[in-house]
Amino acid sequence: MKIAVVDDLAQERNEIISLVTDYFSVRFQQFDITPEFCEYESGEAFLDGFMPAEFDLVLLDIYMAELTGIETAEKLLLLDKNIKIIFFTTSTEHILDGYGVHALSYILKPVTKHMKAFYKALDYFVELLNLDKCGITIKTSSGDMFVLNKNIVYIESSVRNLFFHFASEVVQASGKYSDYSKVLREDHRFLECYRNLTVNMDYIVKPIENDFLLKTGEKIPISRRRKAEVIEQYTTYFINRRGF
Repeated sequence: MKIAVVDDLAQERNEIISLVTDYFSVRFQQFDITPEFCEYESGEAFLDGFMPAEFDLVLLDIYMAELTGIETAEKLLLLDKNIKIIFFTTSTEHILDGYGVHALSYILKPVTKHMKAFYKALDYFVELLNLDKCGITIKTSSGDMFVLNKNIVYIESSVRNLFFHFASEVVQASGKYSDYSKVLREDHRFLECYRNLTVNMDYIVKPIENDFLLKTGEKIPISRRRKAEVIEQYTTYFINRRGF
């Protein structure tokens, strides 16, 4: 596992590396993960030569000279939409900005005084690594097709048609919606928000009245009868996944 630590203070970088090393040392037998760290003293230094999928996790300070952590994250997302980021800061001022770049969490400094939140964020990150390997086989007219759960935006069924929606394409599948939905909902990222419609909550930007706005720009309906339940489930997931 490769982790980038971006902070303009060497002492802060060393502390974060030590804490993350301790975290994985304690949980090594459970997760079987050995972290490799790369240090950067600025957002510019990190972005220079950055390659998509190079890092599993970026630990990023908010307050830095020149490019801030938020600005660095915005540029990172243009290069790698799947980048996973945990922010560190001395203030809660930019917490909403953290939402905007889909950060996993937002940890206050000194980190040693917020270890519970930090470890919760790392727990969620490791969970995502494991979930990234989960997938489902769908039946299509061209044969069986294995897809990773993380790439499914939502599935829907209407009359006799069943569709899997991805960020860049829609695939028509055969079989029962209920069978696929049941399997997907065992992955806690998925929520049946409307009759015969199950969405991956990682693609939800926010609820707007009776719809969810998705990162793809689409809007999908929320069941009016179950609206309170659906919103509560999404809100709980949204809060828990970031550790705020």
